[in-house]
This record gives sequence, structure tokens and C-alpha cells, in this order.
Amino acid sequence: MMPRALAPAGVPFFLGDIFAALRASWRGRQSIEDFRRELADFFNQEDVFFYSSGRGAVRAGLQALHSLAPDRDEVAVPAFTSFSVPSAVVNAGFKVCLYDVDPETMSPDMESLKRAVNDKTLCIMVCHLYGCPVDMDPVLAIARERHVPVFDDAAQAMGAQYKNRLAGTMGDLGLFSLSRGKNISAVDGGVLVTNHSRLAGILKAMPCDAPSLSVRIRTGLAALALCFLLYPGLYWIPSGMPFLRLGESRFDPEFTVTGLTAFQAGLGLRMFRRLAGINAARKDVAGQWMEKLNGRRVPRVVSGGESVWLRLPVLDGVDEPMPGMGVVPAYPASLNAIEDLKPYLRHAEPCPGAETLARAVLTLPTHCYVRGKDIDIVTRAMAANGAG
Repeated sequence: MMPRALAPAGVPFFLGDIFAALRASWRGRQSIEDFRRELADFFNQEDVFFYSSGRGAVRAGLQALHSLAPDRDEVAVPAFTSFSVPSAVVNAGFKVCLYDVDPETMSPDMESLKRAVNDKTLCIMVCHLYGCPVDMDPVLAIARERHVPVFDDAAQAMGAQYKNRLAGTMGDLGLFSLSRGKNISAVDGGVLVTNHSRLAGILKAMPCDAPSLSVRIRTGLAALALCFLLYPGLYWIPSGMPFLRLGESRFDPEFTVTGLTAFQAGLGLRMFRRLAGINAARKDVAGQWMEKLNGRRVPRVVSGGESVWLRLPVLDGVDEPMPGMGVVPAYPASLNAIEDLKPYLRHAEPCPGAETLARAVLTLPTHCYVRGKDIDIVTRAMAANGAG
């Protein structure tokens, strides 16, 4: 049986979504406000802010926090996370202070986190990776004890829960991403949420430039392309174009930030209204993978947690990834191993948990195009590679 070409992550748009987004673009600012209101209601947050990317949202949030604590310039960041997180910290003008993670749950190693937090700490970044919620209560306890804000990064976990609380709502600031590989998408984009009135006031006084006409056109064309190119019969086209750098992890602190377009707001709102169904389908696919993995380990979901499995991380790894089937390694290195980041590090200590995850984790796709026959082909190949 010939394998199909599968994207490692993604959620497809449909032509109806594009038409709705085009209508939203004619409504302009009102479309953005409609999206803002529905997010605020769902997440029970007083204020919602939109940016052109997740890392742009992180930068804005950090700058707002710094306005409240101008003598603090270090951000505690997990050593195993998206390279976009330290990129945003450095872009905002701050130093990165790494803490280790538990390789079994991807939650913070609490002793390491305690060592990373000091009187210069601007905030603790907590990242819910692959849709798996972090064990938040111990983190929040340390934050209260040390009087440090928490930045709740749910870029990969919109809809995940921890003890009946939604990921992204348990800190002073919360983050969601709308990029192509996330729970829902608007082609790109970042969302900040907060119930902190002083932070909200600062963020409202930090307006973003409007996206240029060329950006708006490119975004619309990308959305149209994604209607078709995520389909397994066509995904080989973008996957065969190295210049697109699909799925590549880069530490890149040089970027600009604008606002979200009305087209993206319309697209994001359509997707958001399908979030429950999208997440339920991903959980179902993840369950099918786990039934066929023959005991191979996946992260243990923390007590009280409910994962939405944006992708399914396998902790044991395999001899060879299968990128044509959407089976790809996780981040290529722990953050403490990124050479270009080292000038911006403070409190650099060994992070064995993060290093273990960087070496061992392979992720399996859970999007709507994964079928049982795909799972059979991959798991048989994994067994043949002797990964068990």
C-alpha cells in the first residue's frame, strides 16, 4: 500500500471560509471586534488583543509587563519549546533565563524553575506543547510566592484544560496562535488575553501598524492555497519546495509586528466556531495512534489535565522520521544548545530533561486528513525500524 503525503500539522480551510473572510474584509473593524468579543466570552477574559504573529503577541505582552516592572529584564522560559518564544523575548529587548522540564509530562521541573526565578524575573513563561496542558498549580504557587507574573502560552493548546480551567487563561497574560499549524488558523496571527486591567490599559496604548496591502493580498492567496495544498493528494507540492522552509525551527529575533486584518478575523472566527469539533477529531485520531503504538510512550497527561493533541509526541523516537507521512522530529535542539541564543542567556544551567526531549521526541499528525490506513502504514514502518 503506497503511503499518502500528509502534513505534520494543520487545519484546512474550505471555500466557504474564504468567502466568509472576504465578506468580513468589507466590514473592516467590525469583523475584528466580532472575533474579539467571541474570544473574550469563551475564555472569560476582559480584554483580547490581536497581532500579526504569535511571537509578535509575546513581544507586546512582555513590553507591557516591563512597563509595570521596569527594573526586571529576565524571562523564565522552558528549555524545550518553540524557538519563537526566545526569538520574541530577545526581540522585546530582554534576557532569557532557562528552566528544565520533566521529560515525562513536558511540565516544568519545579526545582529548576525555582532556581531560574529571581528578583530580575519579569515573568514565568509556561508553554502547553502539542496541546498537552502543563501542571499549573505548582507554577502558580511559585509565582505567588515570588511575586512574579505568569505568561500562559497556549499557542499550541487552544481548548486544552487543566482542572476545569482553559489553557491560556491561568496567568496574568495568555497567548494563542493562529498560524497554519495550530488548533485553528487565520493563516497567521497571535492573540493576547488578560483580565489584568493595568496590563490591558498599557496594551491599548501600544497600537500596531495596519498590515500593508501586499501583506493582505499574500494572506488571502495563502488562505486560498491552504484550501487545497493540505489535502494528501496535493501536499507533496509544498513539501517538495525547500524554499518554503515548512516546519523549520529557527531562532530569529528579527521580525516586525502589525495588527490582524479583517480578512483574518473573519477566517479566524469561522474556524473558532468549529474549535470543539476540530479538537474532538484530533483526540480521536490521537487515540487511534495510541492503540497502534504497541506500548510506545507518549507524554503522561498531568492530573486534572485534558489534552487536545495538536500533534501526538512519541517520547521514544524512531530510527528514521517519515516526513512524507507527516512524522517529523520535534524541535531540533533544547534552547540551551542554540548557539545564537547564548549571548542572551542568563542562568544557563544543564537542562537534561529538555535535552532528552529534543533527542527523542517524534510527532505524529492528528489532523482531519489522517486515516486508519495511514496509521497502519506508519506504525508498521516504525516497528520495522526497530523503534519499539
